[in-house]
Amino acid sequence: MNQRIRNFIKALPGTNRLIHSKLWKSLRYRIILSASERETSTFTGFLRLPTQFDALSGPVIHFLFSNRQSFLIKIIVLGCSNGAEAYTVASVIKNRCTGVSFRVHAIDINEEILNKAKSASYSSEEVLNNKIITDNFINTTFHKENDRYTIRENISQHVDFGVADITGEDLISVCGTADVLFVQNVIFHMKPVVQERTFRNICKLLNPRAALFVDGMDLSIRTRLTRKMKLVPLEYEIEKIHNEARRARAVGWPYSYWGLEPLSKSRKEWQRRYATIFLKKETSI
Repeated sequence: MNQRIRNFIKALPGTNRLIHSKLWKSLRYRIILSASERETSTFTGFLRLPTQFDALSGPVIHFLFSNRQSFLIKIIVLGCSNGAEAYTVASVIKNRCTGVSFRVHAIDINEEILNKAKSASYSSEEVLNNKIITDNFINTTFHKENDRYTIRENISQHVDFGVADITGEDLISVCGTADVLFVQNVIFHMKPVVQERTFRNICKLLNPRAALFVDGMDLSIRTRLTRKMKLVPLEYEIEKIHNEARRARAVGWPYSYWGLEPLSKSRKEWQRRYATIFLKKETSI
């Protein structure tokens, strides 16, 4: 459509109000989701969703221990990229959950980016790309020397890295099962049909009692599949976590598949739609 036609349409009575309405934006986004080419990305950051990590060190840990004694918590981070999320998980548990034993297994298909993760060394740009990262997190997670931030050994020793394809049928044989599973800002880069197959595949990794962190997935697909698989949304600061996720992604809605819509409590099952943390109980799936 050339610019003259666009200008003509915009000049029609009521057009401006229509294109800024929630209904029109929702319709446009649905079209974008079905028609867009999806792209891979290695972009990530430390402590990207702070309230999500409050949930990890609070209600999620409490849930895992509610029916059993002390044990080694196994955490898998899929699509770990440069290791920022895996090290964040380890730092949060190490510094907030005294006495909790845990191991973080971080997985990615890209061996080059995994070498970066294994180095445990980052530039200031890589650490500070999250504008709301806290000084306390930085001080307890890194040794800083000049412009380099190196993960403290008492944190890095809890993390290991491996290669796997999260869409592969052999994923569980490579990774085993987990008490906590992170797969964030990965699945929405896939076509809808691949998202569904991948989500079912990764859910096989969940132990009978486990927690799934899954930001970055087409909301309608996530809503339908978590319901079908009887995963229970964790009703902890859902709106706050959603708005933290929108800090970077709101600009993409409704123009890009990676955009994130405003939270609407008028939606049916809004907690399930907007939650990013789901619990699998012994009776689930």
